[in-house]
Amino acid sequence: IPGLIEGAAEGAGIGDRFLGHIERCRVLIHLIDIEGADPDPVEAMRIVEGELEAYGEGLDGKPRLVALNKVDLADAELADAFAADLRKAGAEEVFPISGATGEGIDALLDAVIGHLPARTVTERPKGEVEEIDDDDATSWSPL
Repeated sequence: IPGLIEGAAEGAGIGDRFLGHIERCRVLIHLIDIEGADPDPVEAMRIVEGELEAYGEGLDGKPRLVALNKVDLADAELADAFAADLRKAGAEEVFPISGATGEGIDALLDAVIGHLPARTVTERPKGEVEEIDDDDATSWSPL
């Protein structure tokens, strides 16, 4: 939830409108840069969790994953310590990842899929399928 600030649920910034957009999400991922500007990732997580709870509308009941990003820039001990601190603060699932190298991305995506109801993995738009013959297909143009 980029740009979510403390007090968003009460209308600070664009937070309440932004929180309204994520009501449709089935799984939330809290991305925390391990080598970033945020000096206290546990406090950052607590703020987001508090805003989800304060906003209501079921957001605090949605599955939430924590992704520790930029682990390629930090040593393993630091990443392990951050993950342990986040778990102590209430994070159920913490995934060390690197957007740059792809490390840990598969495990994170597997966890997201694991939290989705089975029907959403193969869900298709509703509606009738229009059958066309091959002659019509070759003459189609977007212009």
